[in-house]
Amino acid sequence: MKGLQSLFELFAREISIMFPPFLRTVVRVDLSSIDQLTYDEFILSVARPTALTVINMAPLEGNAVLEMSPSMVFPIVDRVLGGKGMTLSEPRELTEIENRIIQRIVMMILDSLRRSWEQLIEFRLSILQQESDPLIVQIVAGSEMVILVGYEVHIGETVGTMNFCIPLMVLNPVLDQISQQAHYSRRMSPDVAKMTRQAITDIVTRAEIPVEAILGRARLSIHDIAHLQKGDLIQLNTSPHEPLEVDVGGLPRYLAQPGRRREQTVLQILALTRD
Repeated sequence: MKGLQSLFELFAREISIMFPPFLRTVVRVDLSSIDQLTYDEFILSVARPTALTVINMAPLEGNAVLEMSPSMVFPIVDRVLGGKGMTLSEPRELTEIENRIIQRIVMMILDSLRRSWEQLIEFRLSILQQESDPLIVQIVAGSEMVILVGYEVHIGETVGTMNFCIPLMVLNPVLDQISQQAHYSRRMSPDVAKMTRQAITDIVTRAEIPVEAILGRARLSIHDIAHLQKGDLIQLNTSPHEPLEVDVGGLPRYLAQPGRRREQTVLQILALTRD
């Protein structure tokens, strides 16, 4: 279950990245639950009508069900058709045009699923059928155990739910791999890792950080500071013959000797003071 949680959290992040440009609004997908139950328990928990899509999980043997609540579906349809993402007060079945829109949305969701699992398996996912009544969708026997993954989907100011139901028998061939951190952690290829390191190095080497030469320090009482006048002298705790402390990013780093180079004041680094 821990390995599955990692994969399905990555799936949620992929959807959260994919949806906003398409729907032109802020979208956040949160993983809310991962449960193990029977297929009958899942079907009986789904409200009617709803948007159900049966998905072939090739190369794994078997199918899964993606269920999107009306409170998720209709704001998406409304935004795609130019609206503000309003939901309906009374849920109803989708029209033919709305079904085509949702089919497009499901294909985008499946693309996100492929990307989030690509380090584990190369899915060839496809849509088999779309239904509104859960009682006529039977992908396994009612007593078969399934993994039910629940999401809370925030689309603009509306909140809906999405459930992904996968029979345990479908996942059996990859369960051992999922349980290993090395497989469900998202790893980069050597070429991508090299490019990433180079990009980080370029950014770090161009970063600017303050370098300050400290001529000396003094401690004064509040009374003395309040009575300072123009022309007053403040005794520093350093000698003109001692090296100056050079702070980098607020931390003492070097000892240096002040001097002049043509028309500029310069410092000559004498020693490193901090490893």
